[in-house]
Amino acid sequence: MTNYNILVVDDDEDILEIICIYLRNAGYTVYTASSSTEALEKIKNNTFHLIILDIILPDYEGTKLCENIRQNIYCPIIFISCIDDEEYILKALDIGGDDYIRKPFNSNELLARVKANLRRVNYDQCLNKLQDEKIHINNLTIDINNHIVLKNNKKIYFSPIEFNILLFMVNHPNKILSYSEIYEHVWENDSIGDTRTVMVHVSKLRKKLEEDTQDKYIETVKKMGYKFITN
Repeated sequence: MTNYNILVVDDDEDILEIICIYLRNAGYTVYTASSSTEALEKIKNNTFHLIILDIILPDYEGTKLCENIRQNIYCPIIFISCIDDEEYILKALDIGGDDYIRKPFNSNELLARVKANLRRVNYDQCLNKLQDEKIHINNLTIDINNHIVLKNNKKIYFSPIEFNILLFMVNHPNKILSYSEIYEHVWENDSIGDTRTVMVHVSKLRKKLEEDTQDKYIETVKKMGYKFITN
């Protein structure tokens, strides 16, 4: 398998060791950090394909660290936490996380989530090579290969999840896409009725696309899903 670099950030030494064993046994190269400050230093000096991030850290919260990472780093971020509050989970996703695993978890669940997120990124990269390099829709330019979106020639930042949702919608214009369709395509997992996660990310996507403009790109179809409007 391709050698992936994964950064695991957690201040619990026992959990950190267990996660490292799981990942290394699966063939991944693993780096560790026990604080946000240490994580930023590792990110500065290394390239990571995926980051596993605890929410409760000794210097400042993982959600704040995620915001900081998202300014420059595109790779998937998986939150892990014992916090089981739905609103907090949605906040973590809203802040830039791609996935969320509740502690305690087993090796099968962790590895499945890691593989799904890495596979999603790789699949989209392969798909991008088969598509035109750029898509132009009204005042939008979507640079597929470089994962860049321009609105009126001004760059808009999108997280990996947001960008993949946008691509999925753009490739199915003027068609109603259900919550489960979006979730299962982007997250590569069964949705099991998980509409809130999709709603959070689409809401952020819409806000970025439609801010300071009269153009409307995403239409909500009540109790069904969304439609990307191109005409």
